[in-house]
Amino acid sequence: MEQTLTQLPEIWQPFLDKIAPTKKDIVLMALTQCDDLALWQSKVGGDPYMPLDVKFPEDQNGQPLALLAQINFAEMPAHADFPTQGILQFFIGSDDLYGLDFDDQQRQDGFRVLYYEQVINDPAQLQQDFSAINAKRHADASLPFSGQYAIQFELNHQFISISDFSFASKIFAVDQLYDFEAQYGGDDLWQDMIEPYSEVVSANGHQLGGYPFFTQEDPRSDTPKWQNYQLLLQIDTDDAENDIMWGDSGVGNFFIDPVDLKNKDFSKVMYNWDCY
Repeated sequence: MEQTLTQLPEIWQPFLDKIAPTKKDIVLMALTQCDDLALWQSKVGGDPYMPLDVKFPEDQNGQPLALLAQINFAEMPAHADFPTQGILQFFIGSDDLYGLDFDDQQRQDGFRVLYYEQVINDPAQLQQDFSAINAKRHADASLPFSGQYAIQFELNHQFISISDFSFASKIFAVDQLYDFEAQYGGDDLWQDMIEPYSEVVSANGHQLGGYPFFTQEDPRSDTPKWQNYQLLLQIDTDDAENDIMWGDSGVGNFFIDPVDLKNKDFSKVMYNWDCY
């Protein structure tokens, strides 16, 4: 759904001139369960695109990672920040933390981000049987999804989300939302302003680019080197029609330095997920 600032309550009027410039193009992703997808097609879950000479990604214990998402850029609407061709893959671990190392969220051991600039559309030149890989996973493997999903892309736009660590400074000129709460003269800041804003300017859902959603805090807020990182991919809990659940109704995000994205360098991506 398209975001329109005119839908915000009157109390937000003094801040619209600060919110409007935060508008960004995003690519929304609608998922549909689908068992019949080519190896090179965009998907969430399922078997990855993998040339014959590529080793399937594993963690430090030799456990195979699992394909969370695969984006074939030729299938999605053009977006100025993203490549126009190639396949980008996100693999995560099947342990209790889905491969996330909270001590080093850029350590691509329990997760992996791979990019293939040239795409082979010949199945004979691609790995096709992943049964041995799947059998190698522990019997108690844990993943935030099951099944395979086709992706329908939609180019849209988004304004800065409440979850984004820079919201308070950009919109209210304070360090934290709690600092503005101390200045607020109304009865309940959250009920009067924050909740209505989050309903109109939602950051929930699956998307490429734009502003993130968190159930907890933005991990970039306390790490200076990440504060220019932008959202690369977000896969949200989606359990109404699909089987995607990060812990207790959480969300998974991947972030990247804009310079690295421009250079198609995905070696320093930052991975995060949180839940209620």
